Amino acid sequence: MQAKEHASLRAVPRDVWEQMLPGEPECWDYYVAVEATPPPGFVLGALAVMEGERVLAAAPLFRVSYRIDTPLQGTLRKIGQWVFEHAPRLVSLPIVGLGSPVSDNLTIAFDPALTQEERRAVFAVMLAKLEEIAAAEKCMLMAVKSIDELADSLAPTFAARHYAKVTSVPLVMLDLPYKTYDEYLMSLPAKVRGYMKRKARANARVRMEYRTSIDGLEREIYALYQATLANSSVDYGDFEQLSPEYFSRVLAMLGDRAQLALSWNGDQLVGFQLSLVDSARIVTKHIGMKYPEARELNLYFLNWLKMIEFAIERRIPLVEMGATTYATKLLFGGRLSRRWLYFRFRGDLTNWLLRPLIPLFDFERNDPELKALAKDKAAVPAT
Repeated sequence: MQAKEHASLRAVPRDVWEQMLPGEPECWDYYVAVEATPPPGFVLGALAVMEGERVLAAAPLFRVSYRIDTPLQGTLRKIGQWVFEHAPRLVSLPIVGLGSPVSDNLTIAFDPALTQEERRAVFAVMLAKLEEIAAAEKCMLMAVKSIDELADSLAPTFAARHYAKVTSVPLVMLDLPYKTYDEYLMSLPAKVRGYMKRKARANARVRMEYRTSIDGLEREIYALYQATLANSSVDYGDFEQLSPEYFSRVLAMLGDRAQLALSWNGDQLVGFQLSLVDSARIVTKHIGMKYPEARELNLYFLNWLKMIEFAIERRIPLVEMGATTYATKLLFGGRLSRRWLYFRFRGDLTNWLLRPLIPLFDFERNDPELKALAKDKAAVPAT
């Protein structure tokens, strides 16, 4: 086995990738589209493990100067910002990692013929290459970003290479085993159902349409996205930023597998939601809204109710609602799905010295909304 770094996922044939990950909404075309429009500060590529001409595994790769105070929020984040402004090298470290800045899922494509033990061996080769790149480029930190339950099967490999583990931002998953939209509404508690209906009735002014192109709306879409970031209660820095060309590039590359829902109030564009669609799952990627109109029009609720109706009509059983605004998303019947961040510093001594500080890097512990929800664990179904 030999691991190779590539400047683009194009080095892995599209049909090979699709055979390893059939029906994945965040597909080969999505990652290739993103490579052409990386978020500011990121360098994107791919890592593949080969056996002769056979691709055993492949994954997106990223480099960035990472703010280690990224998980911190509130006062601690302000302190981190002050340190960054006066001594940036103390909080900003060069990092190389597996995953993508524009995905909350670590997409690793494994040859389906591999056994679990063989997957671990292949992944060990992948991590060894990651560490080799870090050493050659003097990167202080190596990371594996946003890995789901796959972390359980790969845990022995992580342990053997001395990677630490913290939680990343969890996602809200909404299961939709319903034949009709009305059946879904009836599944909600009576108070929540009434609340949703009132929100929907109050917005007769909003007109929604689906598009696969934003020709002529590029600047407006990007401005709406930036407005939503500015109104967020959390700030994840570089990992929330996008290239201004991101939306048009993704839509052009994915065609009808990318769905853009636009919300209009008369002739004014007041919101959008970009999703990646497959027959088994919808991944909602980004949302943008105009303020204060969005609050006046209950736009956030309308967006999700329309997405749920869209999924049920097409018999799509799962909607990935993404991270943040957890309390509101859980009202729709969602459940929390954990993601993990594995990392290690390049030097063994550095890893040993900083091990007591590992809890500071934990995203769940630093998220104010999740801390509030944790006080009522019975109200937060999790997987």
